[in-house]
Amino acid sequence: MILAGIDEAGYGPRLGPLVVAMNAFRAGGPKIGARPGGVWPECRFCAGDGPVKVCDSKAVYSGPDDLGALERPVLAFAALAGGAPSSFDGFLTTWAVEGTAEAFSRPWYGWRELRMPAALSPADVAECAREAAAYLAASGLEYLGARMCVVDEGRYNEIISRIDNKATLLFGRASILMRRLWEDSGGETVYLTVDRHGGRKFYAGLLDIAFPKADIRILMQTDDESAYRLSGGGREMFVRFKVRAESIDSAVALSSMWAKYVRELFMRLFNDYWVERAGGLKPTAGYWVDAERFLADLRAASVITDAEIARFTRVK
Repeated sequence: MILAGIDEAGYGPRLGPLVVAMNAFRAGGPKIGARPGGVWPECRFCAGDGPVKVCDSKAVYSGPDDLGALERPVLAFAALAGGAPSSFDGFLTTWAVEGTAEAFSRPWYGWRELRMPAALSPADVAECAREAAAYLAASGLEYLGARMCVVDEGRYNEIISRIDNKATLLFGRASILMRRLWEDSGGETVYLTVDRHGGRKFYAGLLDIAFPKADIRILMQTDDESAYRLSGGGREMFVRFKVRAESIDSAVALSSMWAKYVRELFMRLFNDYWVERAGGLKPTAGYWVDAERFLADLRAASVITDAEIARFTRVK
């Protein structure tokens, strides 16, 4: 049985990429049990008090000084799956299934190589990997790895110009990861939890578009959870869209941390690029109010035109 979770970072900001991440585990021990009143297995780590904290990224990250709190679990689990390269480009080549080449074609992301780890030492990463391995052993889980989609600002604007709906853009990226999970499952039953955004409660039609050959059955559609069973071709996958899923599912929480970590490394490249061209410029996290301040500072420094600014600012 495979347990997986999907979450994103960068859905709301005006600057920087949207990153959608998925992490998957194989459940092989008795500690994985059904939730009360239903059949959905909980993906929960038996985590101790060590430095590797797997939780909603917003609970541990409030700015660049907290990058290590994201890097510990991300690189620990990446190392367990044999994919913790020494550069950001190599990391994305290993784990991203869409968007890397386009993002690095933008000068503010592709202008220099970013070495990894960015906040820890290699010895720290090795120690964190040992701790993560102990969590998995205690929880009866095997880590299968991660997959990600990256949508840089130019690609984001291009998609929005066609569909005019942020939620559909987000579902489209998530569906790429869902299909990869479906194809790679090898006939094992899959339970996938997706962190839900906005007020959408009905996903059967979207799933039918993403999986045209699958039989789709609605299990529930409530204010905080929508769940479905997909079957066909010897495969079976249960998918639920859950409000605040990162608070109840460790696979979703870890995906939250992967997505946030990758976005923050892109923002580091972005900020360093513009700070180097406009000395004294205060970096930005990319959210709307501070993004306006950042863009005003760039204009005041006379290092960029409004036409150039339009290349890396998202439409509303």
